[in-house]
Amino acid sequence: MKTFTVIGLGKFGMAAALQLAEMDCEVLAVDRDMEKINLIANQVTSAICGDAREENVLKSLGIRNYDCVIVAVGDHLTDSVLITLMLKEMGVKKIVCKARDNQHEKVLKKIGADMVIIPEWDAGKKVAASLLSNKFMDLIDISEDYGIADCVVPRNWVGKSIADLSVRRKYKVNIVAIKDG
Repeated sequence: MKTFTVIGLGKFGMAAALQLAEMDCEVLAVDRDMEKINLIANQVTSAICGDAREENVLKSLGIRNYDCVIVAVGDHLTDSVLITLMLKEMGVKKIVCKARDNQHEKVLKKIGADMVIIPEWDAGKKVAASLLSNKFMDLIDISEDYGIADCVVPRNWVGKSIADLSVRRKYKVNIVAIKDG
């Protein structure tokens, strides 16, 4: 079972924690606001009210034992930078951070965040891509050059083999999975 800590229970952190819990992951939710802790406590493995800007709080949670820590306090640059830096120094395996803009993202990556998400930017790109093509159902960016697209195949592909279609040669894409129905 994968284990996650979500620090910060705003809209993004709350959604991430609840989705991970729904997917049968062990989730520790951390926030300074007891009301937010009370909202999520029955839906995650553990919910702790504490200030993640304090190193002793992070250490007391056994934070380095989790597979991934999500720092969802992206509205406050100094808070997310401080928390990310402490997590990195503690040896956390994977750190995913929420950022508010490109400069914030740049700082978080420089100090060791493994993945940085700008929710509004990422959601906007997905919406634009889906509006331009009714064939794309979902689009996940892996890097600036690579992504994964969940799409409806053209009718003229139905009944043909992947080899016959030559999608790698013609379109420079790799098919990683096929979903029927």
